Amino acid sequence: MTSTASAPRKRSVLVEIGLVVAIILVILPVAWMVLLAFLPNVAIVSTKWIFPFWLGNFAQVFEGGVFGIQILNSVGIVVGTVVLCLVIGSISGYSLAKLNPPRWLAIPALALAGIIPLIPPATLVPGLYVTLNSIGLLGTVWGLILVNTVFNLPFATLLMSSYFSGIPEELREAALMDGASEPKVFASVMLPLVRPGLAATGVFVGIMAWNEFLMGLTMTSGGPTAPVTVGIAGFLQQYSVTWGQLSAAGTVAAIPMIVLAIFANRHIVAGLTAGSVKG
Repeated sequence: MTSTASAPRKRSVLVEIGLVVAIILVILPVAWMVLLAFLPNVAIVSTKWIFPFWLGNFAQVFEGGVFGIQILNSVGIVVGTVVLCLVIGSISGYSLAKLNPPRWLAIPALALAGIIPLIPPATLVPGLYVTLNSIGLLGTVWGLILVNTVFNLPFATLLMSSYFSGIPEELREAALMDGASEPKVFASVMLPLVRPGLAATGVFVGIMAWNEFLMGLTMTSGGPTAPVTVGIAGFLQQYSVTWGQLSAAGTVAAIPMIVLAIFANRHIVAGLTAGSVKG
C-alpha cells in the first residue's frame, strides 16, 4: 500500500520539478535582457562581473524620437488589427456556428482559414507588396494593419466560432420567437455572452500583431515608418552590436504585452474555458 500511495506523489514531484525548470528557462533570458538594459556597454563586454546601475541605454534608445514613433506605429497596428479581427471574426464565427451556411460556402471558408496559417509568410511578401503599392498603402500603418488582419483573421474566426458554438441554441431561438431580427440577436444576445471569448481573442491577436516582424521589415522603409520590432532589429549593426541599447529597446517593447497579459489574464482563462465547453 505504501509503494502504491507513494507513486502518485513521486509523479507529482516530478511534474513540479519539470514546471520549475520550464519557468526558469523562460524567465532567465528575460531577466538577463533586463539586467543588460541597465548596464553600460563597457560593463557588458568587460571580463569582470561588474554591475553599475545605468539609465543611459534608455535615454539613447529614445534619442531622436524615432523609437517612440515606432512604438506608436505598433500600438496603432495592434489596435487596428484587433478591431478588424474582432468585428469580422465575430460575424464570421457566428455565421459558421449558428446560421448553418451552405456547404459550398462553409467548406471553402474553413479550408481557407486552415490553409492561410500554414503558408510561410515569406512566400506572400511579393503579392502583398504589389497589392499594397497599387492601393497606395505601402509603407503605412494602415497597410500593416491590413496585412496583419489577413494573417490573424482565420485564427480569430475559428476561435470565435468555437465560443458561439458553446452557447445553447435555445437562447437564439427564444430571441427569434420574441421578434428579434438576426442582427439584433447577434448584437444584443449572443455577443454579450461571448465577451470573455472576445477578450481572449483580442489579446492573442494583439500579441501576434505586436510581435510581427517580417511584414514590418519588407513593407516599410524603416525609420519612423516601421513598427517597434523592426526598430529593435536596427540596433544589430553589421560591424557592432550595442547590447545595452538593444536590451533596453527589448525591455521597453515587452512591457505593453506583459501588462496586457496580466490585466487580461482573468478574461483569457474565462474565454478559454467557455470555448471548450459545449452546451
